Amino acid sequence: MSERPQSGTALLRRPETTCFVRESELDRVVRLAADHAGTFPPHEIGPIASLCSELIAALRAHKSADSALGQLERGAAEWARDGIAVDAVIDMVHRCVRIILEPADDIRASEVVDLLGRVSAVVAGAFVRSALDVTGYGDHTRDNLAEQLITGSRSRIGARDRGFVPAAEYWVLAIDIGDESRDGGTDRRDERVRARRAVTGIRRELDEVCDGAALTALSAQGGTVLIPTTDRPEHHVDTVAAALSRAAGRRITVTVVRAALDDIPDAAECAHELLEIVRRLGRVGGVHRFSDFALEYQLSRPGPAQEYLRTVLEPLAVHPELLETLRCHIANDLNRRKTARMLHLHTNTVDYRIRRIAALTGFDAKRCPDLWYLRSALVVAGMPIEGNAK
Repeated sequence: MSERPQSGTALLRRPETTCFVRESELDRVVRLAADHAGTFPPHEIGPIASLCSELIAALRAHKSADSALGQLERGAAEWARDGIAVDAVIDMVHRCVRIILEPADDIRASEVVDLLGRVSAVVAGAFVRSALDVTGYGDHTRDNLAEQLITGSRSRIGARDRGFVPAAEYWVLAIDIGDESRDGGTDRRDERVRARRAVTGIRRELDEVCDGAALTALSAQGGTVLIPTTDRPEHHVDTVAAALSRAAGRRITVTVVRAALDDIPDAAECAHELLEIVRRLGRVGGVHRFSDFALEYQLSRPGPAQEYLRTVLEPLAVHPELLETLRCHIANDLNRRKTARMLHLHTNTVDYRIRRIAALTGFDAKRCPDLWYLRSALVVAGMPIEGNAK
């Protein structure tokens, strides 16, 4: 995208034209177009006005408009990723062209109609390609195969007909792209835009680090990735996850399960159940394996043990301050000073609350057997007890 110069009195020279457009003229176009911007973001009108000025200058000079159309195509792809509607972009381009054109312009109506037709085609094409890239339908074969392997509905004959031979074994990755708006870092609309860009970056990076062998089923929230284990050590997954986080511009949380081809559906379900446990425990980012959370996974299974553990913390339901103290104290490895500092309490107050918890629940956090029950009860309750201590 072309940029306006810093100086307010500078002239904007347009590439491949013999015309100059004064910045004051661009300001006029932006101002008039903004009066009818509709849903189009006002701060993006300037780049469109600048490109439209180049297009009209090319018509006036009877020169090619390919350079400006190329810039418009790249800009449209960015606007698509920003979640701006295609009709809003096309309408704004047409509006800017009408404002820039003057009654005295010696330009035939047929030339203007032809230019606007090319503009509409360029913008629409960029939006379609961006949508295919984000949703994954730009590569039907690989994404359809990923869905088939994950759901267990694959057809070996159909796969081979499309030139694809599945690997014998895969790393099955459940991926959480995360939601930055939950932490107050951005609003919901900006978060949707960032998430779509993150998916695009993840897909491209997977093609690079996995030599095109990875299969994906991704949305703006996350999804499943299949990576052949052939000639790849286990730590390769950590390398991939780190690369994906860099490409997405955020911390990607990954859980991984190794599975033979026929076991992929069960492994995918296990990986996503493990991902849910990791989220409930407050872990964000990094790679997490089943061996790291075998106990937590088992505790999450329905049964009498889980039902009993749910009752352990019931006496604290009406004492949220005690429940929070317990969570923080366990997260801090029972370090009373850290807990006091985190909760802005005196250490004696922490001691008092731990005694109250023991009196109400019958489990004393200072005793190892009781601590195991209290920790397990927090896991079953879905309260994060890891990665929160400061």
